[in-house]
Amino acid sequence: MKSNKTIAVINDPKVTLGSISDDGILKYFAWELDWESLNPNDDYIILGGHMGAYNVDEFPYLIDEKKWLSKVIPLGTKVLGICLGAQLIADAMGGEAYLSNNIEFGFKDLHFHQNYDFLNRYKDIKVFLWHRDTFSLPPTAELIASTDFPQIFKINNTYAVQFHPEINIALYDDWFDSEVSKKELSNFDTKSAEAYIRENQVLNTKMINEFYKDWKKLEF
Repeated sequence: MKSNKTIAVINDPKVTLGSISDDGILKYFAWELDWESLNPNDDYIILGGHMGAYNVDEFPYLIDEKKWLSKVIPLGTKVLGICLGAQLIADAMGGEAYLSNNIEFGFKDLHFHQNYDFLNRYKDIKVFLWHRDTFSLPPTAELIASTDFPQIFKINNTYAVQFHPEINIALYDDWFDSEVSKKELSNFDTKSAEAYIRENQVLNTKMINEFYKDWKKLEF
C-alpha cells in the first residue's frame, strides 16, 4: 500500500529544503543512511550538493545512493531529484553526469518539450540556475524542459529538475559565502541575481510549495 511519508535526502549540509515547507517531511543525511532500510513505497526528494555525482572517491556514499536509485526507480518509487539529485538519477539510470565547460548561473526561461500540468507554473517565470555539472539523458528518460542543458526529465514515476526551485535568500547567501563561489562567479552579475531572489522570494516560496503539494498528489 502506498504510504504518505516523504523523505528528503540531504547530500550536503549547506543544501537543504530551502523554501520547501518541511512540515511532515523527514530529513536524512545521505552519508548516514542505511539505504536497504528505505521503503520503496515512500516518496523521496533527493537534494543538491556542491559535489559532482561522479565524486565517489571523496563522497563514497554517492555510490550506494546511485545503486539505490537504480533499483527503486524501475520499481515505480516516487522520486524528485533537484540539481545534484537530478545528476545522480541520470547517472544511476544510464546517463552520465559530467563537468561542463561553462557555469550556468542566474535566472533563465525554460524551453518546454512536453506538457505536464503540475509543471506548467514554470513556463511563465524565470528559474534560478547555479551549476557547472550537467548530464546526458538516460536512454529511457523523457526530456520535459531545457535551456542549453537538460533541466527537467522524467523516468517512470521519477522527476528530475536541474534548476533550483527551492532557492531563497538564506540558501543563496550560504552558497555564495565562500572564496570559491566568489571566484567562479566573478564574471557573472551576482548582484542582480541576489536582488531578484530577494524581490521574488514570496512568489518563489508560494510556487515551490504549490509544486510540492501537486507532486505529492500525483498518482501512478
